[in-house]
Amino acid sequence: MTLLPRSQVPLLRASSAAILLALAACGDKDGKPAEPAPKYSAEIRRTAYGIPHIKADDDGGLGYGIGYAYAQDNVCLLAERIVTANGERAKYFGPEARGITEDAVPNLASDFYYRLINEPEAVANAWQQQPAPMRALVEGYVAGYNQYLDERGKGGLPDACKNAPWVRSMTSADMMKIIRRYAAEGGGTHFIEELVGAAPPGAAAPAPPSPAAAPRHGGPSKIDPQYWQQQHARIGSNGVALGKDATENGQGLLLANPHNFWQGDFRFYQLHLTIPGKLDAMGASLGGMPMVSIGFNKDVAWTHTNNTSSHFTVHQLQLDPRDPTSYMVDGKSQPMTRKRVEVEVRQPDGSLATRSHDFYQTDVGVVMRISDQLDWNRKVAYTLLDASMGNHRMLEQWRAMNSARSLNELRDGIDRIVGLPWVGTIAADKEGKTMYMDVTVVPNVPLAKEKACVPEAFRASAASGVLVLDGSTSACRPGNDPAAPQSGIFAGASLPRLERDDFVQNSNDSAWMTNPAAPLTGFPSIVSLDAQEQSGRTRIGIAQLQARLAGTDGLPGRRISMPQLQGLLFSNRAYYAGQIMDDVLRACDGERQARAANGAMVDLAPACAKLRAWDRTANLEANIGFGYFTSIWDQLYGSPLFWAVPFNAADPISTPRGLRVDDPAGVGALRTALANAVLEMEAGGWGLNSTWGEIQHTERNGKRIPIHGGPYNYGIYNAIVSRPAAGGGREVTEGGSYVQTVMFDRNGPQAQAVLAYSQSVDPASPHYADQAGLFSSKTWHTLPFTEAQIAADATTKRITISHKAKQAL
Repeated sequence: MTLLPRSQVPLLRASSAAILLALAACGDKDGKPAEPAPKYSAEIRRTAYGIPHIKADDDGGLGYGIGYAYAQDNVCLLAERIVTANGERAKYFGPEARGITEDAVPNLASDFYYRLINEPEAVANAWQQQPAPMRALVEGYVAGYNQYLDERGKGGLPDACKNAPWVRSMTSADMMKIIRRYAAEGGGTHFIEELVGAAPPGAAAPAPPSPAAAPRHGGPSKIDPQYWQQQHARIGSNGVALGKDATENGQGLLLANPHNFWQGDFRFYQLHLTIPGKLDAMGASLGGMPMVSIGFNKDVAWTHTNNTSSHFTVHQLQLDPRDPTSYMVDGKSQPMTRKRVEVEVRQPDGSLATRSHDFYQTDVGVVMRISDQLDWNRKVAYTLLDASMGNHRMLEQWRAMNSARSLNELRDGIDRIVGLPWVGTIAADKEGKTMYMDVTVVPNVPLAKEKACVPEAFRASAASGVLVLDGSTSACRPGNDPAAPQSGIFAGASLPRLERDDFVQNSNDSAWMTNPAAPLTGFPSIVSLDAQEQSGRTRIGIAQLQARLAGTDGLPGRRISMPQLQGLLFSNRAYYAGQIMDDVLRACDGERQARAANGAMVDLAPACAKLRAWDRTANLEANIGFGYFTSIWDQLYGSPLFWAVPFNAADPISTPRGLRVDDPAGVGALRTALANAVLEMEAGGWGLNSTWGEIQHTERNGKRIPIHGGPYNYGIYNAIVSRPAAGGGREVTEGGSYVQTVMFDRNGPQAQAVLAYSQSVDPASPHYADQAGLFSSKTWHTLPFTEAQIAADATTKRITISHKAKQAL
């Protein structure tokens, strides 16, 4: 089936009706019209916390059940996702408004971008490249979502989208657009405003956004490696796989701890998918993806972490002196292609107007502009080439992983398909083997090409993996490998991987320190960096594993059980507190001294007492010392005080550490920072006897649920990010989401999990807040996987749904 323009849909419907009439005319042996068999059917059993176990006889039926179940829980979320992927946000919500996540851009810019990447030809091409089972899966999903929408009617939907004009039936094209949107998260979506902001010199530049719509990200430029380090850390993950040399029973054990937004499109959804004899996988998926993304089957368990590979290249074009919309390649002028995109925009009076934007396309991507850094003038322009836009293999990739019968089969499928967009893979199997694979869609720029093709001004960025290439010669295009499934990317087998019997791990650093006993080195900068300072999460993760396996953590034995692995995550230790707090407390010597700060005299004694009493965690019971620590860190990080012991590539887990406080000036700076911290906590409404659980929360139906964990930049493994909330305290916005541990034993996989924000975004749902309470109390839910376990769940509710081909009238 190919995607058709809307103008041809009536013809398709008419053709389908004629076929149905012919089939009906055949009738049965008694001459009566035959009742059409269900086109799709599925069984949905929901166990505790609303987890759907979806069983069907084929891929179409499975997708149908997934679409229906997801709509039951999150119909409004998916309806808005369809609007976004189609570039229609400005039409329904206004041009300057934004989505609800911190990184959302103004609706008008978002619409222009998604209209560009999801143009009909690109979407049709993506559909045509789907294997037949994946087409059936998508078509079934669409039918399931639409059936739920038909049954409820717009008036029967949750309040968030009840009778909303933007809610409509879904198409297979919509699903392809959503998938392409997910694929672009590793590259293009970070540059939406830069792409929309590009215009030829002399042309009228696009109108700047209003102050309310100004970019939120701030900080470093998006071609600055520091920007990408921050992104990988914020919306990242922790993953640990333990093998037979590390576990109590000598079989595999896995921890999955992806971090993501708690609102919006990137929420995870728990599900269990079964096609008898073909597929039986359980775990979680990003909403709208009809497959298990992170999970397990009876043989293998896996998780993902955002990797540090670049999934795009930037190209510096030398322009034709006669025309700034033409560029020189190998001495010859080539014209850019102007692509006009039009969107409908809601006006203040409710009427609609059409707005257009011209993008300029080249053979190395779309022209963009970063002010004062990548400008478009009469000499040069810069383009973004997003390799992920050629990746139509995501569904096929996760389907292969879901059905893998061994670690080898999982590895071979990833190498063959190379369909993972921006996440590496950590896996363990029932035999006690572990594996890390950093195999994603990465532009094929070997180190030799990097050295030859990166202009001098951009070599520092290139050394950190963000490549600006010379666009004036075809020799500097990403290369083609016949073993790769897509032009311009590395073949899977050439990318990093490590198999071990003890452990592999990743917390959004490069592949280098997957296991310190076997560093992964020698890869191109765009793939993986060696000898780089590791994040606090990587360091605390490895340090905890090493201490447990060495028996130096005060616990008996040198093996790791599932409860112990869970404890490593939920200990909520602030790793960097262990690196600097002894030095901070030195500044409290003579603590009765008052320091001037912000025009006030501050008595440091109470704060110093709280710091000494603080347990150096972000647990609910942590005292205000945690707040003082975070403030001091934020004020001084990067100053001459850091670090007493600098980073040493030969000792990457223990360095850097300590503060330079051997002189009175250093102690004075710390005391000033502490005085400022006291004032900051007071201004933020933190009482001297406040606990972290009284400050950080998620609010559900007027009730505040306390949430433990803290920001990644303090080295807290259980990364949780929050922002000031109306009425005081801090509301969680992102961080730990679907948390899963899977242990294999002689009875198969034993899995426990918690979805930090719960299954549904509907406040009226019983599954709107139930698992948020579990997360708050560090309670793990045992996942029923086998038929016997599902049957034993006293809460199980079962429905069978079917979708019949309609009789033509």
